[in-house]
Amino acid sequence: MREFFNQIIKPVQSLSGQGMSQVDAWFLQQRHRFTITGLSRSGKSMLFTSLMTILKYRSEEKYNCLPLLEALPIDLVDHMRLEPLPGYDFFPVDEHMQALARGEWPAPTEQAYGFKLIVRLRQTSTLKKYLMPYTDVVFEFIDYPGEWITDLPLLSKSFVQWSDSAWAQQASEPQKFYASEWHDFIEKFDFEQPPTREAVLEVVSQYRRYLQHAKKNGISMLQPGSFLIDGSGFDWRAQGFAPLPSKVSSDVSHPWYKTFARHYEAFQKQWLKPLKESTFRETDKQIILVDLFEGLNHSRQHLYQLKETLSHLAETFVYGNPNWFARHVLRQNKIGRVAFVATKTDLIPEAQKPNMLSLLKQVSEGAVAKFEGKPIEFEHFLVSAIKTTDAGSNDNALRYSNGDGAYVEADFEALPAKLKDMEADAHYPVLDASVPKDHLPRMLNGRGLDRLLQFLLN
Repeated sequence: MREFFNQIIKPVQSLSGQGMSQVDAWFLQQRHRFTITGLSRSGKSMLFTSLMTILKYRSEEKYNCLPLLEALPIDLVDHMRLEPLPGYDFFPVDEHMQALARGEWPAPTEQAYGFKLIVRLRQTSTLKKYLMPYTDVVFEFIDYPGEWITDLPLLSKSFVQWSDSAWAQQASEPQKFYASEWHDFIEKFDFEQPPTREAVLEVVSQYRRYLQHAKKNGISMLQPGSFLIDGSGFDWRAQGFAPLPSKVSSDVSHPWYKTFARHYEAFQKQWLKPLKESTFRETDKQIILVDLFEGLNHSRQHLYQLKETLSHLAETFVYGNPNWFARHVLRQNKIGRVAFVATKTDLIPEAQKPNMLSLLKQVSEGAVAKFEGKPIEFEHFLVSAIKTTDAGSNDNALRYSNGDGAYVEADFEALPAKLKDMEADAHYPVLDASVPKDHLPRMLNGRGLDRLLQFLLN
C-alpha cells in the first residue's frame, strides 16, 4: 500500500522540491486576495497594521486573539511568514508599530502597498498527512490611498460628463458650502485669455484648494482625489484639469476645453487605466471600510453623500463568484464576497452599536443594490483595529485618554438608527482618543476581526 501511495505522490513531491509549482498552488494552497477599499481616513493603515500583528501573535505566540476564527485553528498552525507581493512596495508595518510606540497614529497611505501573509496549517487526517502534509493559507493584501478609489468612475466618463457632474455636486449641500471660494474664482476668471501653462496651473491650483478644504471637512466624493496627494503617479501640475463652466465646456473648439479635455484623457490613459488593471485585478474578496464617524461629526447630508459615494464605487469593480476551475486554471477572478465594515467602533459604547450597524446597512444600500442578480455574498461588520476605550460608569459612557494624556470619561447621546431620524443640523462629536500606552495588548484585543476573517475565509 505504501508503494502505491508513493507512486501517486512522488511526482508532486518532485515538483515541489524544485520550488513553488503549479501543482502546489492548486492543491497545497488556499489563496485569498483581499482588496481593502476605503475612503480617506477610513482607518486602512491601522487595520492593516493590526491584522499583520494579530496574525503574527496568533501564529507564533499561540495567542488566541481571534477566538471566533475557526478557519485557522490555532492548534494546527505550524508557522507564519510574510513575503512581498510582486509589483508592490512592502507594507511599512515596522514603521507603523514604531509610530504607535511614540504615541502617534500610523501615517495615512499615500502609495500602493502589498504583501503576502502565509499561514501553514498541519493536516490532521492520516491520509491527507501523507498525500498533502500541509496547507498554506495565503493572504494577499493590497493597500492604496483612499483618494484613488473615488477617481475610478472617471474611466467611464468624458471630460464634459465629468465636468457637468462636478458642478452638479458642488451646487448642492454639503459641497456647496465649501466650494464658495472656488465658484467666486471661476466667476471672475477670464477664459478669453489663452490657456498658457501658468494660467492652467492657476485654475487647477484653485480647484485643488477647494478639494483640500472639502476633504478636511469630511466630504467624501472628491474628484480627482489623486490630485490631493503627491504619491499619485500623475503630475497634476503639468497635466491638471478642473471642471469648466458650461459656456466653455459646451464649445468643443474653445482652447480651454481642448486643453482640459486633452489633460483629462491623459489622466485616464496614463494613470487610471493602469491603476485599475494593476491594483484591482485578481481580487476575489473585498473589504469596504466605512467611516460613519466622519459623517456623524458633520451632518446628515455628509452621510447621504457617503451613501452616494459607495453606490458609485460599487460600479467600478467586477463582481461575481467564479468556480475553482475558472479561478485557478483560467485565471478569471471576480469579487465573490464583500464585507462592509464600519471602523473605529471602539469609539462608541456597546449600547450604541446596534444603531451603528443599522446606519452602516442603510449607507451601503445603494452599493448592495448593484449586486442584485449576481452570486455575491455580503455581510456587515463593526470592527475596531485597536481598543482605545474602556467601559464608563454607565451604559452610554466610555473612558479614554484624550489628546492631553488625561484619562477622562465621556457620555454619549443616542445615535440615530436611521438617517431620517437624524436632525438636518445635528452632529455627534467624535472622541479624540490618543494612542494608548498599552497599545499592543489593546491591538491584540481589537473587536470584530475574527468574525470578519471567518466570513471571508469560510
